[in-house]
Amino acid sequence: MQLVLQINDDRYLIIDDLVRTFDGKIKTKESVIGYRIVYDAGKVKILNDFKVYKITDDTLLQNAILRKNVEKLGIYIFESGNDVYVYFGNIRNPKYDSPYIILYGRPIFLGSKNELIDAVREDFRIALYSLENFKNDINVINHAIVSLVKSDKCNEAIKYFREYKISDPEVSLAVAQCMEKLGYDLEALKIYSFFSEEKYRELESKIREKINKIIDEYRKENNLKLLLEAVKMLPTYDAPLIELGWYYANKRKFSEAIRYFDEAVKRVPSLNNMLMYAWALIENQEYKKALEVIEKAEKVKRNAGLAYIKGLAFEGLNAPSQAEKEFLFACREGIIDACMKIRAYRLFVPEPFDPSVWLGYVMYGYEVKQVIGNGGMGYVLLVERNGRKYAMKVMKKDYTFIEMLYEVAKMQEISKRSEYLVKVFASFLDENWTDYFSSPPAIVMEYMEGGDLRSILVDPEYSALRHSIKWPQVVAYIFSKVAKGVMEIHKEGYVHCDIKPSNILFNKKLPRYGEDALNSLINSEVIPKLSDLGSSVKIGTPVMHYTPYYAHPLQRFGNKAEVMFDVYSFVVSLYVTLTNNFPFPEWLENEIEEAVRNKEIRGSVLDDFHNASPRLDYVPLEFRDIIVSGLRGDISMLEINKRLEEILVEEYNIDINNLKQETEKLINV
Repeated sequence: MQLVLQINDDRYLIIDDLVRTFDGKIKTKESVIGYRIVYDAGKVKILNDFKVYKITDDTLLQNAILRKNVEKLGIYIFESGNDVYVYFGNIRNPKYDSPYIILYGRPIFLGSKNELIDAVREDFRIALYSLENFKNDINVINHAIVSLVKSDKCNEAIKYFREYKISDPEVSLAVAQCMEKLGYDLEALKIYSFFSEEKYRELESKIREKINKIIDEYRKENNLKLLLEAVKMLPTYDAPLIELGWYYANKRKFSEAIRYFDEAVKRVPSLNNMLMYAWALIENQEYKKALEVIEKAEKVKRNAGLAYIKGLAFEGLNAPSQAEKEFLFACREGIIDACMKIRAYRLFVPEPFDPSVWLGYVMYGYEVKQVIGNGGMGYVLLVERNGRKYAMKVMKKDYTFIEMLYEVAKMQEISKRSEYLVKVFASFLDENWTDYFSSPPAIVMEYMEGGDLRSILVDPEYSALRHSIKWPQVVAYIFSKVAKGVMEIHKEGYVHCDIKPSNILFNKKLPRYGEDALNSLINSEVIPKLSDLGSSVKIGTPVMHYTPYYAHPLQRFGNKAEVMFDVYSFVVSLYVTLTNNFPFPEWLENEIEEAVRNKEIRGSVLDDFHNASPRLDYVPLEFRDIIVSGLRGDISMLEINKRLEEILVEEYNIDINNLKQETEKLINV
């Protein structure tokens, strides 16, 4: 290769491997810094049609061959067709006589994707070029979009993200930040629902704050358009709908008020929303429908306000005795308007009961030591007898006796079948009890002093355990045991219907560190057990209750109980325990909950559910098959138990001979 070059004020001849100064003149302008020459017998003939160009910041070449490095001049020489290009700079690991692409002054070896990706990361122009010219390389595309985000080229990043329909978590989260900047809040929120619960909650909170400010502005200006716009900003937020409901209620336009309160309930089926909805229905004389709403609300919680509204509904339906019963409860709880609707002598009752009065009292031979729970249906007391601790569940006065009879009958029978079910030892139930203090309806259960699995998942005290390399082994062991309890329930013809971390209890406190926790489980010092057998339903019986996120859609829709419901809840619980997140995005959960209220959309929601894929990148590889099969309903509890034991043996080298014997006993009984 024979060239003449002008570099700054100096001119050089390059004759093959020889470099020397040149005293002649050459014409240079802009990026032209020299020419090809013919050197013969000391004479230089400049070939003006064959130029030498300097590679500058805006140089783009699709194909250039790297010919040589002239160390003396600090340059690399490329050929592209008849033209020659000179690069001033360093090239790592140069590949001579090999093709390069020059993008905005940067040589990139065509055989190295890593070099291209490095360039994409460092120059948004190269990122844009790559998005148009490397459309079939998703890895390059992903890095290019992230580069645009980092260069604050948000419009371009969003454009290509949508165009290529990117699903990569890192890219999606990066683009979601751009969407937030440019006001595409709902689109960003949808991305966060897939990939980051923390970001989802954070953005959701920001949008709520914006809506709250709009509501404050509406209160000042009384501009209804503000509320109508606010309704569209966050499909999961009910506040603007409630404001609209009260706007029309105050104008006595109850049909309109009902429409907005109904939508508020669909978004957030809270007790307050159902209460307002029922009130509007009563004001519109739709008493029967109001009663249906109230009965749904009572499944959430029964309180005085709800009782008063229920009394009004019964009053409208001309059912005075039922109405008075509700008004009586509401009056006792402080609703003055309810007191005006009942006969005064009905109010003569003892003060509201405080379970702490039982402390130190001996009830059915058990000394009450502590009130450890106050649930919707009853109080839970820590009691002691002959130096042994028990949990005693006492039914509240407000609940019908049949509810506890049903719970006890199931719990007492089924709990005998497995050591991995919380046991019921005794029951004291007299339908004709008269002295609630001394002889209330009660059942005595095994006391699980170790608390529940949910507490371990959220308590900072257990952070080291959750982040330990032993955590997957601990989880596999816990769930292999719980699976045995579930199998026993199924064998008795029941479906538990409420498997979740808060219903997995421990007889003793689980140690806080991985190795200690695993050893305590293997040595049976700590035993996990499934509780709340009162939620169990006979196979083939309609299910009337569920826990959101954990329950299968068909269970939520009130279908007849089948063992697949427990399989689903079990693997969701397993997923949550491994990842501290739920397998499906928030938008799908919201769709399922809306379908609970709206039968017409259940078909399409089930299609979305069956087409959705759980995020598995945070799930250890050995658990993925169990989780995917369980979510699809393609696996039994027996198969789950076997696979968990295989994981313990083959993946973690844990001796489970005793476990196998237990499983064989379960199958053969």
